Amino acid sequence: MSSVRSLLCLAAVLAVVSSSCSSGLNPFVDSVSYRPPTATVDSSQDCLAENIYTDLTGLGPWDPALTSDASPPGYPPAAFVPVAVVRCERGTDDAGFMTVDSVRLEGDIDAVDAAFSAKSERFPDGVMASCAYAMKPPVGLWLVDDVGKAFRPAWPASPCGLQNAPIEALADLTEVSRVSHPTGYTDRYDTTCAAGAYGWEFENTTPEDVAAAEEREQSPDSTVVPSLVMPMDDVDKLQLCTVPTSTEQPLDPSISVVGQAMTLSREDSASTVRSVANAPLAPACDRRSSRIASTELRRPDGSGSSFVSFELDGCQRATGFGYYRAIPADVLSILTRTE
Repeated sequence: MSSVRSLLCLAAVLAVVSSSCSSGLNPFVDSVSYRPPTATVDSSQDCLAENIYTDLTGLGPWDPALTSDASPPGYPPAAFVPVAVVRCERGTDDAGFMTVDSVRLEGDIDAVDAAFSAKSERFPDGVMASCAYAMKPPVGLWLVDDVGKAFRPAWPASPCGLQNAPIEALADLTEVSRVSHPTGYTDRYDTTCAAGAYGWEFENTTPEDVAAAEEREQSPDSTVVPSLVMPMDDVDKLQLCTVPTSTEQPLDPSISVVGQAMTLSREDSASTVRSVANAPLAPACDRRSSRIASTELRRPDGSGSSFVSFELDGCQRATGFGYYRAIPADVLSILTRTE
């Protein structure tokens, strides 16, 4: 299990009581179980369906290979017996152009089917919450039977997001084949980016702050970030946006700043995330950084959605991995090697 810890996973529940974001409801609040509509079974899986392709790549519907929208996700049909999973992913060909890949996965499909057959859970009527995590499931995921028919499973919900069991079951499967479709798009010439002020500001910290953070992380009640939210070894290429910051005054959160874009390889991305997630807590520091790199952690299938930032000088800390973590020297070298 990852050593990544959340800052404080809190849900502010109005008119009732507080609720946990990670493992269900406060024991004083009952959840409500429900089942989404049953999925439509299509004649075959399709990663080039317009709604999947567009959501996965951000590209428009001008690709002549695109088909009509795929059927919406739903609850597994009772008579459907899956033998494999097909996951739609972003890839890169030898020339550096983006591809859309249909990846067939096999293994313990029964565990995957069981995870998607779980009842969804929601807050009772009249209970409202603001949850800490934005959870995004894979853009295109299909369960396939022995004659090639397929359906898109709906991701079972929890009261404060999505259940984590399906991503864990999928992680145990093995890739057996991959078919790639070229998109004709490459981002290797993108050298500039625009970033909002979210994640730029790192606070000054004291030894007391660090001691309190260590105590929280060592507590048995410390919350582990769901793996659906925080991809690590399976993270997609990191698209970093490095922006200059003022060492004299805080940034204006209402503006965006043009920065320098850099894309890391899948190997470097996974190494960076894994190393920082397992790095020690950063020591107390009151220096300001003049350059901060930010990115969003996503898998090639579009799932994830964790925002992280790195101080490239000053205190050289990372945020988004729980309390501030010290950036290891080898990671800092990767993050700054084009400068």
